[in-house]
Amino acid sequence: MRLPDEYEERGSRSPVTYTIVVVSILILVILAVVFISNTGRRGRRQPGDRIVQASPTPSAEAELEFAEGQEDIEALYREHRLRSEDLDFWNMYEDDIPSVTAAPTASPSPTPSHEPTDEELAADGEHVQVTLKDGTQEWKEISKKIPLYTYDFTKIKITAGKMEYYQDGEKSSRLGVELSKDSGEVDFEKLKNGGVEFVLLRLGSRGYETGLLTLDDNFTANITNAQSAGLDVGVSFFSQAVTQEEAREEAKFVADNLLPYKISYPVVYDMEYIVNDTSRIEILGAKEKTEAAEAFLSALEKEGYDTLIYGNKNWLLGEIEPEKLLTQYDVLLNDQSPIPDYPYQFKMWKYSGRQKIAGVENETAYIISFVDYNRR
Repeated sequence: MRLPDEYEERGSRSPVTYTIVVVSILILVILAVVFISNTGRRGRRQPGDRIVQASPTPSAEAELEFAEGQEDIEALYREHRLRSEDLDFWNMYEDDIPSVTAAPTASPSPTPSHEPTDEELAADGEHVQVTLKDGTQEWKEISKKIPLYTYDFTKIKITAGKMEYYQDGEKSSRLGVELSKDSGEVDFEKLKNGGVEFVLLRLGSRGYETGLLTLDDNFTANITNAQSAGLDVGVSFFSQAVTQEEAREEAKFVADNLLPYKISYPVVYDMEYIVNDTSRIEILGAKEKTEAAEAFLSALEKEGYDTLIYGNKNWLLGEIEPEKLLTQYDVLLNDQSPIPDYPYQFKMWKYSGRQKIAGVENETAYIISFVDYNRR
């Protein structure tokens, strides 16, 4: 039989005991959870963890190869022939060296091109200025494909408007005049006595509006009287051909009208615009004008005639294709400057403007020929 006090003491100890047991169990559970969590982390590789791999055990073949390599190195060492490249440890860490990409180099900014001035172009000796039909001016590069003139203008003498050119102290030029119906009456004997040696007669022309071929009104009388006076004769034709076919028609017209005569100086092809009026050829570009000139000149050369193309600097360099024509055909240059700034070779030079010449009723112009066609 228990006393009442025993029941009270036993009842007061039971809750304390239970509390201690519960707390202990909780601590054990928490420790178990932490242990399990750490064990799982060690079994799994986390991002950023470094993987360390065990070096594989070398095979027997690898060991043999290594031994032979060592023997080779030792042999080279003993013979004093060992070089740095014979050692195999230079590339041991090649895979661990991070690659470095060079930063792209910025391209230098292009230097702005210098636009040459007119003064610079005029002084460089490689350009010549031409004036086109519309009045605009343009610089043309001097072609290396076309022969340049070689005349020494200090060897020119002019007396009473008559030009002579001297080489090695002797006159090598010939003096002429151009004549047509516009010249009026001509005294050819007086011309010859005045120092004229040849005449360039207008044979005919094509109408710049109608396109009709016509013989110069004074041609027949002029060629007959000039040859009777003992003057050499060349002829010119004023072309307004707009096609190659028309140009060949003009050449045939010239050849047919020369059949009764024998001339010693060239046939001159003269294509020009009409001052203060509109001409047929204004519809043509440089290519078409060049093709027409080639058709005319080549047709007459096939007939055995010497030929020249007539023009001033602006026409020869700005209105036709010079590299196609001036490499094949000679030039009669129309330029009244004391020294022409036309750079290329020319065989005749119309150096004077229209003036009064003894023996010719109306004003006309002198021409100098640097070639004596009688001696060709």
